[in-house]
Amino acid sequence: MSCMQASRKIKITLLILILVSLGFVVLYFDDWRSSRQLAIARRALQDRDADKALDATREAARMTPHNGEVHFTMARAFRRQGQLDKMRDSLERAAKFGVTRNRIQREEWMAMAQAGQLKEARPYLSELLMNPGGDGPEICEAYVKGYFLIYQFPEAFQILDAWEKDYPSDPQPHVFRATASSEVANWNATAKSLRRALELAPNRNDIRIELATTLRILKETDEAAQLLEQARKSQPNNPEVLVGWAQVLRDRGQVDQAQSMLDRVLQEVPKHVVALRLLGEIHSSAGRFTEAIQLLEDCVAIKSKDEKARYALGTALQGVGRASEAKQHFEFVAKTVEANHRLDQLLTAVRIKNDDVAARFEIAEVLRVTGEPQERLLWLRSVIALDPAHKAAHAELAKCYAELGNLEESKKHSRLAEAD
Repeated sequence: MSCMQASRKIKITLLILILVSLGFVVLYFDDWRSSRQLAIARRALQDRDADKALDATREAARMTPHNGEVHFTMARAFRRQGQLDKMRDSLERAAKFGVTRNRIQREEWMAMAQAGQLKEARPYLSELLMNPGGDGPEICEAYVKGYFLIYQFPEAFQILDAWEKDYPSDPQPHVFRATASSEVANWNATAKSLRRALELAPNRNDIRIELATTLRILKETDEAAQLLEQARKSQPNNPEVLVGWAQVLRDRGQVDQAQSMLDRVLQEVPKHVVALRLLGEIHSSAGRFTEAIQLLEDCVAIKSKDEKARYALGTALQGVGRASEAKQHFEFVAKTVEANHRLDQLLTAVRIKNDDVAARFEIAEVLRVTGEPQERLLWLRSVIALDPAHKAAHAELAKCYAELGNLEESKKHSRLAEAD
């Protein structure tokens, strides 16, 4: 072999080695980047930021599409958001790429609990808590959320007490206690729980915003403004922060600045219901009824049973002489006020006697006026959990499921309603 041939062979060999080495570098670099994104997603879930967790897991899945842990974490983020169909798809991929059936099943049990399907999920609670596998707070949250959905507070508070005792540095039990206090309009207790939650998680802007909202109700506007200003420093474009700040500005009489803030929000999130309503109210108060009507009609189109939006729209329509249309909205508001009064009475009855089936069924009936089908569904399911043979509840569940497009469940409950 000549020197030239030997030299050429050496160069080819070196080139192959370099290309193989680069391939390994790219492969392991993608693995490293995916691991980084997975760590970000897990931290975001701890901070109750499911959107951030989803963004991170999607990026990780792009780099390592066959990583079961990535798809499992994505499923958990979807569950947190209530997107259960997408959760199931991600769990299928997680199982395909090596996540054990036991872990998949546990996540499915938590999804059932979180959705308020406690009749089905309750039998698994002790098994989950006996062997939490690092998911203790996750399990507690899913079950507490489910019990809250069907207004079974005694069971929820039993879990909350254990959760707070076993995980004293977790802010979420205090967030749930705040939610329970707000249900009965105990705003001082709500603020107290949220303050404690924020002490434990000072980086949680969702808690900061909720506390600011509560303080506005308590007329503690200055402290609410301080909290929102802190939130703006870390999340200057967060629409919830900006809407909260606009409400503070409006409370202070700085209406022009509030309007500018709301305009900014709607440029980025055109269907933000609260921003549409607030801006509509501002225009209506200033006599700009045409602008107000456009905004408030958009708001009502998104959320037809928003009592405040319907009243504001009626006022704006009245302002341009469209009295008959305004009357329809005012009548709806009057019916809603009456229904809410009865709802408060019934909720009090359920708090006193948690297994009051008649009160629970009547709540579902009242929600025909004030609630959405999904909300009625939860109360009707709570009736069935207490009285599986309640035919009227099955009949109403059939209607709710049909309205929500779930024909299989609708047919099942129709059969149960007609059964002897």
